[in-house]
Amino acid sequence: MKALAGYIVSGRWQAVLVAATSGVLGMLLLPFSCLGAATVSLVTLHVGIVSGLQVMALATAGALLLYLLAGVKAAFLISMVLLLWLPCWLVSGVLQQTRELGYALKVTSLFGACMLLLAYVLLGNPVPAWLEILKAVAVLFEENGLVVQGLSDEQLMSDVAGLMTGVVLAWLVLGIIASLLLGRWWQSIVVHPGAFREEFGSLRLGYAAGLLTLGVMLLAQLTEGTGSEFAAQLAMILLVPYLLVGLAIIHSLMHQAGLGRGWLVAVYALLGLVPQSMLLLAGAGLLDTWIDFRRRLTRGGNT
Repeated sequence: MKALAGYIVSGRWQAVLVAATSGVLGMLLLPFSCLGAATVSLVTLHVGIVSGLQVMALATAGALLLYLLAGVKAAFLISMVLLLWLPCWLVSGVLQQTRELGYALKVTSLFGACMLLLAYVLLGNPVPAWLEILKAVAVLFEENGLVVQGLSDEQLMSDVAGLMTGVVLAWLVLGIIASLLLGRWWQSIVVHPGAFREEFGSLRLGYAAGLLTLGVMLLAQLTEGTGSEFAAQLAMILLVPYLLVGLAIIHSLMHQAGLGRGWLVAVYALLGLVPQSMLLLAGAGLLDTWIDFRRRLTRGGNT
């Protein structure tokens, strides 16, 4: 990774090559899309906002040319640039100017919240559209002899459709944040090895963000209908940065305890295999706003 980061910052065209290649490969494997966004992020953080924008524009043009030469529609590339690369460049610019990782993560959540509001403004209520998509998926599974429990339950399908916009946007926000953190880590290993670990390990989002997130969660429980669905989806988006706070707590405490990387691998494997654990970890990150687990547990270990 250090070699790749060094190659990216060695020159504009090297960065463009990595980002453009990632943009093309992203159509085949989504993580490459985040690699391209991280490349834009690294250039923005290391060189400057204008340079990051230039690399993004040139990489988009190069990838678009390859798409056209291959006879592939560029809808995926355009969507990737507008929904992932561009917001990642914006929040990287925020981080480059403020030097506050927590603030950049909150701006990313704000982007997700604006996208959710825009979806409801443009579509009215996106639930019927998601319901049609889910029904089409159910029919497709049935035609291929696949039985998925719950797809035949109309009420469950309706409940899932009511949350799908928030789920998709929460994953989008997570992708933007992951790309930003990768770019920040690359910058650290190029300029100041170990700095990112300290910055990430101390990540906190403040009382105002915590109270807002808690209030939206309560609103989702206390209201009904479209208002409840909107608040529940907004809560999903606002909780994404707290998933990172939860991970920061685990990283910090494991480092203080002197535990090996195998424990971290186990944690990430658990998150991948049991997605519900992400919600628990985000909840712990939110509680950290008031409890400050790292300070309390460190103090307890020193007494």
